[in-house]
Amino acid sequence: MSSRIFLALLLYSTPLLAADYYVSPEGDESSAGSKTAPWENIQDSMDRLKPGDTLHVSRGQYREKLYVNNSGTEGKPITIQGEPGAIISGKGVSGENLIYIEDKSHVRVIGLELRDNLKCNDGSGIRIYGSGSHIELRNNKIHEVRGKDAMGITVYGINEDASVSHLIIDGNEIYDCDPAESEALTLNGNVEQFQVTNNNIHDCNNIGIDFIGGEEWASKRPDLVTRNGICKGNRVFRCRATYEGGYGAGIYVDCGMNIVIENNIIAECDLGIEVGAENKGCVASGVVVQNNIIFHNEKAGLVFGGYENKVGRVKDCKFLNNICMENSKHAKDHSGELWIQWAEGNTVSGNTFIAAPSAPLVNVDHGGLTGNTLSGNRYYTALGAAEALFIHDGEDVLGFDKWKALSQMDLNATFGPIEVKLPAVPPRAN
Repeated sequence: MSSRIFLALLLYSTPLLAADYYVSPEGDESSAGSKTAPWENIQDSMDRLKPGDTLHVSRGQYREKLYVNNSGTEGKPITIQGEPGAIISGKGVSGENLIYIEDKSHVRVIGLELRDNLKCNDGSGIRIYGSGSHIELRNNKIHEVRGKDAMGITVYGINEDASVSHLIIDGNEIYDCDPAESEALTLNGNVEQFQVTNNNIHDCNNIGIDFIGGEEWASKRPDLVTRNGICKGNRVFRCRATYEGGYGAGIYVDCGMNIVIENNIIAECDLGIEVGAENKGCVASGVVVQNNIIFHNEKAGLVFGGYENKVGRVKDCKFLNNICMENSKHAKDHSGELWIQWAEGNTVSGNTFIAAPSAPLVNVDHGGLTGNTLSGNRYYTALGAAEALFIHDGEDVLGFDKWKALSQMDLNATFGPIEVKLPAVPPRAN
């Protein structure tokens, strides 16, 4: 066999090695894309990537809005890696999203600062749309997304035949955005097997993190809701709605299913954590809310149930071992450390509820009066057990023992001083 034939066979049988490429504001599109001879703009550089390749985005500001046009393969993702100081600014650039990913898989976006997506009308810092799998968004900073429905990270699974799955959203910071009437970080529709972890969401004008199902524009099938995922270790501060009286939750499940929400910290929002079902006929189920710290929110701490009889229900969910403290301290319309609306078959156990003086500990609307189990929770207010306020079916009930006797809820609960060390809430940056 000649050496030429042997070399050809070797090249044919050996997979191409993954490559590292570089882009810099001082680069040149005709260069090699190496560290010493980088390319100039991110979009053209991304379009050259093949499975397994990494594009290193060097320090500097890039005025671009990006479309991810290539997918990686299993074990060989396409990676966009921002180096410290890599900024993508949308100032003066047309388009609604700073980074848009549609029907792509095995893609990683890491370490970028995304900002100045201005005058949005339904736009995002990063948007995932359609279907896809094994997408990772890690350690990005997203801010100054301004306008209406101007969101941080949005994932819309609108393909009924293929979901967005194996999704990781970890370590990102989202702040100073205008998501109202949408959300700062949202997963909506046919989205499954996800991890939303260790993110820092703060100072946005509506809900912080949302897991949604039942919206017909995303999917008409009731089973294709955001499902089978975990929301863990996130910090959500000062996410408050600017419309309809202000009922934005730090973390919200709206008709999602089989989601674990644990070890999060939520403070200074309208509501702490809410599990609801806004759309008629929808049911939020299998949600476990556990070991979260929820404090100093404006209207309520832990909330579950459809907000009225005509909308959906919350069933078969568990609320375990959470700390809820002084969550209606400043509101004119106190809604309680625990607020139960239209819901049934749910379990509330092992939680700590500490109310500010004259604020209610528990508020149970008529839709949640039967079929929910409260057991072994701890309660306290500085006014004492005899002056502790509860709301039962719209009526004030004064006194811990009186509430238990009337409601027949939480008969093995305890009342007394509880020592809680709350985490610090960073002040809003000027």
